Amino acid sequence: MTTAEEYRLLGFADADREAAEAFTPDAAVVKDLADQIRAAIGKLGSEPEFRMPEDPRNSVQAFLDTVPDIRAYHSGRGIPDDISWASLADLGQQLKVSRRTHGEYSLETHWWLTNFWVGNLYTLGRLQYMLFQVTADQPVPGTETGEWIIGVHIPETGPLTPELVDDSLQQAREFFPQYFPEYPVKTANLWSWLLDPYLLDNLPQDSNIVKFGRRFTPYGTPNDSQDSAIFFTFRTHGTDHLDELPQDTRLQRLVVGRIKDGGTWQSAYGYLKL
Repeated sequence: MTTAEEYRLLGFADADREAAEAFTPDAAVVKDLADQIRAAIGKLGSEPEFRMPEDPRNSVQAFLDTVPDIRAYHSGRGIPDDISWASLADLGQQLKVSRRTHGEYSLETHWWLTNFWVGNLYTLGRLQYMLFQVTADQPVPGTETGEWIIGVHIPETGPLTPELVDDSLQQAREFFPQYFPEYPVKTANLWSWLLDPYLLDNLPQDSNIVKFGRRFTPYGTPNDSQDSAIFFTFRTHGTDHLDELPQDTRLQRLVVGRIKDGGTWQSAYGYLKL
């Protein structure tokens, strides 16, 4: 049974906590995912490939049921409680995003949360970092196949000020050698629409997004990622209702304007040395 304090530490809004408590889960489906999570905890290096429930509310219950397991793993590695809970609190954050997107209790990104629940992804200040190994089919400049690096992820938790980013990167430089010494990391990489060259060239050069994006050295071939730009800017999907989207910020106007002009947003790759 999840306590009120645990719901708070997991970042649940009151509406989502009440909905989780009222939901009647499918016990067999929840157990299947919970068993997969427990078996994968500590097996790092790539995103888990689990059988995910059709109803993501069952996934939420599986995450709640396995909080003691992932917390024990964190504790065994000596990871501080504040970092442990800050990382697991992405569950509550993603529930808030889903509610804003769909207007109800749901978890569109339930597959994403598995990375936190196997011990592969950590929130360190403003940014999140995931351990993985470089592969021959996805090389990163300045690294070797099999080398451990950290992937950078950007939660929706506020502005990307240079000061907050500096602090987070410094935390990452200290965190991984201390708590994961067997996985030496010297490089961080990012795959995101925030690295689209069009975005970086057409926003004000003193904006937080541009300053963040310019930290990374671009490499590889960008991928078409139209829906990512729409979803992460407006928390909706598709291009059928562009005229209904808010146009209050330079970013919002740029995202819609490029699509209306026939352009396609892309997600690009970048790396930086730690």
